Amino acid sequence: MGRPPIGERAMTAAEKQRRYRARKFGNKPRVTKSALAAEIAALKQQLAQAHKRIAELERRGELTRGRRDSGQTGAAVFSEVGKLRAEIVKLKFDIIKLKAMLQEEPDAAKLRKKVVDQQVEMTSMRAAMKRIAKERDKYRAYAQPKYREARGQLTRENYNVIIKALHADRLRHCTPTELATAHRLVTALRPLFDEG
Repeated sequence: MGRPPIGERAMTAAEKQRRYRARKFGNKPRVTKSALAAEIAALKQQLAQAHKRIAELERRGELTRGRRDSGQTGAAVFSEVGKLRAEIVKLKFDIIKLKAMLQEEPDAAKLRKKVVDQQVEMTSMRAAMKRIAKERDKYRAYAQPKYREARGQLTRENYNVIIKALHADRLRHCTPTELATAHRLVTALRPLFDEG
């Protein structure tokens, strides 16, 4: 049984996930395709308005250098046109950039998925390599001559000699020869229990 909830009621799984994502990734607003498309449409509308304003100024003749009427100097007229043209260039650049972002988004999602898949595969490969290295080391230990000799000492007769010498009922009546033989056998079996 887990601990009781901190508030009045326990959080749902969805709330936990929302909090986790907010901590991990922050509360960044997601840019969706529809938002990008709406922004492109708004920029195109501003661009069309700027073009209409320039066409209107040209139609009235206010864009020619020789015409200076209504108290407005040519420098003022040209500065307004320059601002409009600079804004048009900026709007075109923004449209190109947003279109590139819109086309890049599906590719970026695919690439992120590939990266996650590769990371999962690398983790499983590392685990498999550790397991294989452990088995290799174990096999190397088994392949050593000391281990093979000790393995050859594991017989029923040798087991009986060791038990006979060390049994609690016979310990007082055991001869030094039996004890020495048991000691020699146990020492010969030591490579079986060495870890390395």
